[in-house]
Amino acid sequence: MATLTSWVKHLTTDVDSATEGMQVAGEIYPMVGTEGWLLLIGVIAWLAWHVATGSSEAEEQKKLARKSPGPNAHKNIEPQW
Repeated sequence: MATLTSWVKHLTTDVDSATEGMQVAGEIYPMVGTEGWLLLIGVIAWLAWHVATGSSEAEEQKKLARKSPGPNAHKNIEPQW
């Protein structure tokens, strides 16, 4: 099983490529070092989505409240027992 130290040693060791084969020297995955920026962008987008959704839902609730005939309107619909 490969460990982190053996991979670091493997990636940074200079060998003769004719006898050992090509050595990979570089990043293990693309865009190394951008994790913090991507996290920050994600958090900002998440917060913006929540603010936008909350404001649009509040506006929709205000519109529905204006259409409502009143808190006792349901009593006119219920049958008298």
